[in-house]
Amino acid sequence: MVEGVTDIGTAEFAELMAGDRRLLDRLAQGERICAVTPFRYPGLRGQVVAYLTPCPPVPDEPRRVVVSDGGGLIKSLDEQGLDLAVDMIVSKTVFHAVRDVKGANIGSGELYIDSDLAHLPADMWRFLQLMAELVGLRHSKYKDALLHMSSRGEQQPDLINW
Repeated sequence: MVEGVTDIGTAEFAELMAGDRRLLDRLAQGERICAVTPFRYPGLRGQVVAYLTPCPPVPDEPRRVVVSDGGGLIKSLDEQGLDLAVDMIVSKTVFHAVRDVKGANIGSGELYIDSDLAHLPADMWRFLQLMAELVGLRHSKYKDALLHMSSRGEQQPDLINW
């Protein structure tokens, strides 16, 4: 998919999630991996892909790995009409959800989790859980946030005119 990155399919992705030593050793050696997950974005975007990028080694510290979505989530939300740049409710909801997950953040248009090799399998599960929660935003949390904002606006009509 991306030059200089090794692609793995869903079977190897499942092995990585289970802590497969062979795949973890490849990351320890600095190999960048692009993993096709069994999950799909709604609409036309296709499968959720996880990019695993080892950070440069630091002496006497575990090898750090950044797990990223490559910007797919933000593009998917935008395609679904949930533009973070213009919609305050979506933006706050997404950033609060991301902030609740240890090591997770959004930068350069990508959702990512900072991990290390020892915790990577567990962090991959947390990454996928966060992705699923945010992809599902269009169904539940967004509507819930609208209801909260609407009820708050009814209580204090000076602050928000609906």
